[in-house]
Amino acid sequence: LFSAIHPSQRQQWAETYARLIVPQGTLIVLLYPLIRRGQTPPYRVTMAECEVYLKRYFVLVRVDPNCRCTEGHEGNELMS
Repeated sequence: LFSAIHPSQRQQWAETYARLIVPQGTLIVLLYPLIRRGQTPPYRVTMAECEVYLKRYFVLVRVDPNCRCTEGHEGNELMS
């Protein structure tokens, strides 16, 4: 889960997934929380930040702002 990774380790996270996923493979990312800010996990994330780390290795195919969210997380999650 991207938000569980400390922001200073997210580049390493992206590089690791790029090595683990086979060429032409698919990475599905759930972004949460989009709003809450905190000093402990889950850390706040944005789609733009996720793209910065992943665009070097993956092609963004779809972003679903209307994903079926966990109750209470409405408007605070994105699936890409």
